[in-house]
Amino acid sequence: MAFSNRWVLADGTLNDEPITIRYRDELDAELASGEFNQCVQISWSAADVDPETGYPSNKELVFIDDFNQKLMGAIEKDAHALVVMVIMCQGVNQWILYAKDTTQLQADLNSIPTDTGLYPIKIVAEEDTKWDIFTQLRDAIKTQ
Repeated sequence: MAFSNRWVLADGTLNDEPITIRYRDELDAELASGEFNQCVQISWSAADVDPETGYPSNKELVFIDDFNQKLMGAIEKDAHALVVMVIMCQGVNQWILYAKDTTQLQADLNSIPTDTGLYPIKIVAEEDTKWDIFTQLRDAIKTQ
């Protein structure tokens, strides 16, 4: 299955703090397949935050972007999971993805090279067969 590579970008504020959200568009086939029913949220709390923007420092953004590329390569190449949304606010970068199987996802995550050291991430997963988490966030953005 080839995933849509069309992304929508939204910038704004949340509680007077800047927020950037990007989400994948045109995911009807993936949702309708019923295969991706595990919502996994991965968060990276930046150790170095730019006090003016509230975003991770430029130096840390390089590491976050590197992780993002490795994450997508590890989980999407065999269509085990797909990243559907990325949120950056208050020094936290959060990926929302949907996986077919959390055991396979864990194996894919463990395959990500850690040549620059372990990644400071936290992971939570829950069943979300109707993609409520994603659609509620996406629809809230669209109404703004």
